[in-house]
Amino acid sequence: MQRIRARMAADRQLLAILLLVLGNLIISFGDVLVKLLGRTEVGPYQYVFLRFVMTSLLLLPFWWRLPRERRGLGQWKVHLLRGHLLLMGSVCVFVSLIHLPLATANAVFYAAPLLTLPLAALLNREQVRLPAYGVSLLGFGGILVVLNPAGWHWAGWLALLTAFAMAASNVLVRRLPRGRSVLATLFLTQALAIPVSLVLALPEWQPIEAEVWWLLVGSTLLGIVYQGVCVQAYAMAEASKIAASEYSGLIFVTLMGMALFAEFPAWNVYLGAAIVIVAIGLQRRLR
Repeated sequence: MQRIRARMAADRQLLAILLLVLGNLIISFGDVLVKLLGRTEVGPYQYVFLRFVMTSLLLLPFWWRLPRERRGLGQWKVHLLRGHLLLMGSVCVFVSLIHLPLATANAVFYAAPLLTLPLAALLNREQVRLPAYGVSLLGFGGILVVLNPAGWHWAGWLALLTAFAMAASNVLVRRLPRGRSVLATLFLTQALAIPVSLVLALPEWQPIEAEVWWLLVGSTLLGIVYQGVCVQAYAMAEASKIAASEYSGLIFVTLMGMALFAEFPAWNVYLGAAIVIVAIGLQRRLR
């Protein structure tokens, strides 16, 4: 019986790993679509507003069918704050993907897990061991290697701001009650940020051509599918046993950057990404 249980657990872990790899392949295509959107007349605020609206409309019927106690309205302040962190992060993603190679921008996005522990100590007053800060500094050193201060591009700051927004949003999830509805969290986080995103989008609003709508809808759907796949994968196995599979995203975006945009990363991107991955691995062991 124990062997059967072990086999079933191993199969679930393998399936979870495959799901994460698939999810990172999907979101890599999403990054490509965002980079292509950056070559159109659509601005970052208009893009984020339309993405929030489309995602909210798709999730609204499912959210409405939830029992009232699971709709998450009692925690609207947390959702509101997370929504505006997502707004800031999404705008920064849009701009950084325009100005940085796919591999460089995504390598910097991996600073998010490294920032999670310090932010958890600051915002949630969690006890964080001193070595964890050392690991975070190691990871930040890897980010600096990726960005190459000698050839610094201002968009690198925006990529770092994206990582900060992602980390802060993840930390704030701990303030939501156990047994929360993931669907309600996804819906409210984006729906509550629509008014501010609209105000920001209106001054530079541009008419959207039909082919651009395909890019918008495609990037939105890929983002929703990615989030759903990740939720399913992390529900099937322990995060510490499968999270390393997310590094596959760096491989995918590097290959896509080479094939689609003739972006061939320099040695510092590979070295810095390796340092970041090692730091995240060490951080998970400390935890």
